[in-house]
Amino acid sequence: MRIRTRLAAAVLVASAGVLAAGAPALAAPQKTTTAELVGVVKQTGPTTAEVTARYTCTWPSTAETPVHLWASVKQSADRTADPDLTQPESGFEQVAAAWSQTHAGEIVCDGRTHVITVTVDQTEVIPGVGPIGYGTLGKGEAYVQFCITFGEDIVWDMEFLHVR
Repeated sequence: MRIRTRLAAAVLVASAGVLAAGAPALAAPQKTTTAELVGVVKQTGPTTAEVTARYTCTWPSTAETPVHLWASVKQSADRTADPDLTQPESGFEQVAAAWSQTHAGEIVCDGRTHVITVTVDQTEVIPGVGPIGYGTLGKGEAYVQFCITFGEDIVWDMEFLHVR
């Protein structure tokens, strides 16, 4: 009985030593591209606001295949968290009472975590269609979208945040 106990203990200790010795050889987890909205939306004008996000980009951005950013803030008429705002095309289909967005902002793809603040507005124009965005932003809740795209790949965070 003692021999079995000592033998089992020796096997356990030896196994632990092998596992511990092998631990440093395990590869570190690969970082992936991520996006996360942080804080609140800061209204800076009737149609402008600042959106802040934390992101990590690991994509190989090049001049031929650049990484793009898009941020959007949509509000209902009563400034509440209206689930209809979460539907695709809710901006273009005039579901929102107010919509400001941007494609401006530089994403750094170096595998490190960054924090970026972008200003959404209503200044972008689609030729033949007109300006993107409408209405007046106000204090309350807004459906906020922050997306990073690279070719067909996309990461995003989309959620209701408070507008101050």
